[in-house]
Amino acid sequence: MRMTAKDSVMLVQLLVVFPHSEHLPYWLLLIALFSILMQLSFVHQRLFTPSLRMQKILQGIVFLSGLFGIFQTFHTILGLEAGTAFLIICLLGKLFEVNTRRDVYVVLTLGLFVTAGLFLFDQGLTTTVWVVLATCSILYAMMMQNMVVNDSQPIQVIRTDVNGISPYHALKTIFFIITIAVPLMVILFIFFPRISPIWSIHLSQDQAKTGMSDSMSPGDIANLSQSTELAFRAVFPEGLIPPNAELYWRGLVLGTFDGRTWRPTQDARLKATQWGTQSIPPWLAHGVTLKTREPTKYSITLEPTQQPWLFALNFPIGENSDVGLTREYTVQASDDIRQRTTYKLLRFNTQTIDADLPEWLAQDTLQLPESGNPQSRAFAHNLFKQAKGNPELYASYVTAWIRHENFVYTLQPPPLNGDRIDEFLFRTRRGFCEHYSSAFTFLMRAAGVPARVVVGYQGGQLGRDGHSLEIRQMDAHAWSEIWITGRGWVRYDPTAAIAPDRIERGMGALTSQNPTMFGDGIAGTLRYNQFKIFGQAHEWVDYAKYLWQRDVVGFDQARQNDFLFKFLGLRSQVMQVLVMFMIFALVLAVVVLVQWSRKRPKWHPLDIPLIRLSRRLDKHGLARKDHEGMLQWLKRVELAGYEHQAKKIASIYRTARYSTDLFSEKESIKEMMMIVRSWRKE
Repeated sequence: MRMTAKDSVMLVQLLVVFPHSEHLPYWLLLIALFSILMQLSFVHQRLFTPSLRMQKILQGIVFLSGLFGIFQTFHTILGLEAGTAFLIICLLGKLFEVNTRRDVYVVLTLGLFVTAGLFLFDQGLTTTVWVVLATCSILYAMMMQNMVVNDSQPIQVIRTDVNGISPYHALKTIFFIITIAVPLMVILFIFFPRISPIWSIHLSQDQAKTGMSDSMSPGDIANLSQSTELAFRAVFPEGLIPPNAELYWRGLVLGTFDGRTWRPTQDARLKATQWGTQSIPPWLAHGVTLKTREPTKYSITLEPTQQPWLFALNFPIGENSDVGLTREYTVQASDDIRQRTTYKLLRFNTQTIDADLPEWLAQDTLQLPESGNPQSRAFAHNLFKQAKGNPELYASYVTAWIRHENFVYTLQPPPLNGDRIDEFLFRTRRGFCEHYSSAFTFLMRAAGVPARVVVGYQGGQLGRDGHSLEIRQMDAHAWSEIWITGRGWVRYDPTAAIAPDRIERGMGALTSQNPTMFGDGIAGTLRYNQFKIFGQAHEWVDYAKYLWQRDVVGFDQARQNDFLFKFLGLRSQVMQVLVMFMIFALVLAVVVLVQWSRKRPKWHPLDIPLIRLSRRLDKHGLARKDHEGMLQWLKRVELAGYEHQAKKIASIYRTARYSTDLFSEKESIKEMMMIVRSWRKE
């Protein structure tokens, strides 16, 4: 069964609609799949061919159900997601009345708008590839429609090879269009002045959240750590990347524990935020001492999370006006991170020295459920007595106990039930970082030592550019902080006691050389093999995305001005525009020249002397006509009174071009040129 032109148009719509699957509801994708399948010829041949009346009924059902779904999902027809969904519904409704070439052009033009809508959600490399692929497919379908002779002919019966014209011609035309468009696009990208948007677009709050969540239960971070997806990329000045053991990317502080899950404390005093400053916030000035060493400047490119919190090393201060520092030494954005975002930070080599711990904060960081985990409480009480009430000594005792007992660091710990801290510390003793940080913090609080859990990422892998770090979901980590009078909040990472390689070398190196971390048996082996296979591919893809984000999406007005001044010495926008139009004209001139040269007749070297002779004889009315062959024309010249010379040239020409005997072409051309120069009437 051969594919009709209508089938090709419908299949193109799959490339148009389904890249939106990440942003739009699944019911809309199901309607799209139904609408497209109903228009394919093999469905009509195998199932039924709907009548015109049935087509109208189906069109109404699709459109009305789509409108109902949009209002039920978004509660409006305005906005980015709702507006895009409405445009797709209009496109799907039009599919039911594609009968002539004009209808096809309307559908394909709508498809271009839907495809361009992808850039409203994301400008990343993957989205760009989808847009290019869909656009080329739409252009190809348009080219194929140009082969139709009769515009009123039903489109269902038109074949893609109509009139014997090969689809190769359409591909060749598209390639030619792209060849012209790409240089013009590059010129616009480099020279066209960057203009700030006159509106802002916000995505729905219902977008899926990715990466680190705002709570921690046993198993949450272990699941993240089996993913090689990129979380963010940190770029440092050359030679200033901190050692792996110092790479604690602070994200959230969790201070409330209900016996199962850790969550952020909701006290408003902890949410106080200082925005966009490079100095010490006033509410920290009395309690923070910065060493005089110059801070390290670095930047982070964060993948979309749909969450407001950011990640940074201690002690961070944001250079961006929309990056704030909280009372818990974390940084956050002024809005949820809905697209790939770059922010700049200053990292101070700092110690936090709080004069005292406020009573309200002490109470918050000592909070525990009223009951539960009696064995852990008793153990903490006895061990704290052995440490003579010294928090630092007590913390070292707990760390040593974890190190010397039979604890196991694994991504596949057994499930915990009932008193989970007791179950982990005294029975299973198999867990991931959230198990150890949760248990350690519980033991601190049970002994009366203020403590809290910090979640974020630890480590990072050196990028292929040599001065950036790739922090992946597999680097997700949790650790503890305890209050020590005179020192303030001090980081303790109990994971380092049981798996020091995890901190010193990073999660990637640890998991790649320790397959048992993924569990035992066939399932664990499969998880390990999947991690190995896709890990390397993710590195290359993420690096390409980083370059795209840095050099294309991140090519803002400041970078454009720097680039133009550095390489062309351009300072004003007027000069930018003038140079842009000059280069535009040059490119178009090259295109015209190439097209003209392609359409020029291609003469054989032996024909060139005869072309000159034809021009010379034009004044005698003996110029060669377009329909005449060279030998035929020479015969006419011979009869006009140039018998000897015309016969001689014809003989040379015939021998050089058609004889199988060896004959020097250069010599023939030379001899013919001599005859032409000495040409005279006989």
